[in-house]
Amino acid sequence: MAYRIKFSSRALREIGEAQAWYELQNIGLGQEFVAAMELQLKRLEQAPLLYAEVIPRVRRALLPRFPYGLFYAVQGDLVHVFAVLQDVRNPKRWPKGRK
Repeated sequence: MAYRIKFSSRALREIGEAQAWYELQNIGLGQEFVAAMELQLKRLEQAPLLYAEVIPRVRRALLPRFPYGLFYAVQGDLVHVFAVLQDVRNPKRWPKGRK
């Protein structure tokens, strides 16, 4: 079964900001960030329950090569990506109501 992926507006903004930052560091690195994220999204489409919960009902999938995690919840056949954060940021500080 393939899962559908849905992004919050926050996650889309964070992806754009990270891509732009990496691109400023080195031309082409922003696209490599996007490619790493796309690879992880393909994995989530196939098996999102493989990744551990970091807070109740919210899981984290780390990106290869980059210090970012995709924070998401699985509801039926939907993977809802709430945030794309640097791994050092603490998801327990998120505002209530993210679940």
